[in-house]
Amino acid sequence: MTDIVTFGPGEPPRRPSRRLVVAGVIVLAALAAGTIAVVLDHRRAPIPPAASDPVPPTAGPSCPQPTPATAVEPVAMIVGCARGGMSLDRRDPTASKGPWTVVVRRTDGSLGRHGAVVTFPVAAPPAGADTVKVGGKAGKAGPDSVTWPVDGAYARIRGDLPESTLITIAARTTVAGGRPVIKEPPAGYAVAGGGPYRPPYIHEVRYGSAALGEQAALGGGLAYTGVVRGGGFEDQLYAAHATAAGQVGDRPAVVSPVFGGNASLAWEPAPGVVAYVGYSGSSLTDDAVAALLRLAQRSRPVNDRQWRATSPQAVEQSNEPG
Repeated sequence: MTDIVTFGPGEPPRRPSRRLVVAGVIVLAALAAGTIAVVLDHRRAPIPPAASDPVPPTAGPSCPQPTPATAVEPVAMIVGCARGGMSLDRRDPTASKGPWTVVVRRTDGSLGRHGAVVTFPVAAPPAGADTVKVGGKAGKAGPDSVTWPVDGAYARIRGDLPESTLITIAARTTVAGGRPVIKEPPAGYAVAGGGPYRPPYIHEVRYGSAALGEQAALGGGLAYTGVVRGGGFEDQLYAAHATAAGQVGDRPAVVSPVFGGNASLAWEPAPGVVAYVGYSGSSLTDDAVAALLRLAQRSRPVNDRQWRATSPQAVEQSNEPG
């Protein structure tokens, strides 16, 4: 037998009036809509506005103009007023125990252009490579690079400079505390930065290309921004033969497969800081490069407080560039 549970007096309840029924439906609908809005707002986890934004960014015509991507030294980059991005803190806890780098550039150089990266230590060069003299020691020349013995191991210099200039810079490189040092670059060159080859962290924000309005050029996959430090990214730009891709603000940009599914466009918003916009979707075309440049120009920096306010997901991994 099924139990029947009743509440209240034994006589049947009175039927409410039509007016009360309609009013109750309206109230319940309003409460449900408010609950859904709150849930969606929590799931969205909007990225806070930059300090210079007069109001929080919102989609549509009222969205304020983004802060120029070169205005401050960024901890991360976000694309204008785009919503729904997922932030990742990609940490490499052993980056400082790996190779270290020093970046040297011609005075008219920029990220991945007219310069070179010295990395120490690296693997021994292939025995069959051409032999060159580096400060009286026998080194080996490779494609756009020279590897030579120093401090009981090997160092490598890689860049788009003439081989003779690479050898000159290599001969002026020493090692102190396990890190390469160039105290006196050749005339017309200067040290532009350095650090661990693998970035200790990468602050990345991922979006759907369609949500950014670039699905036609980039396909239906992901688009993302990132900020890194250290010379490994630039070393890989030389290895991949990155090509010029216009300017972001007043900074030259290059496009390459480094840290990109199909490609990434990178620039240097501040000395020693590399920002990039990449995507994974359709094949790389001129239209895709133009779309990446538009996204880079729409990007704006966030500081450490604003980055942490996005509640980034922390992921430990090897941040090997390439």
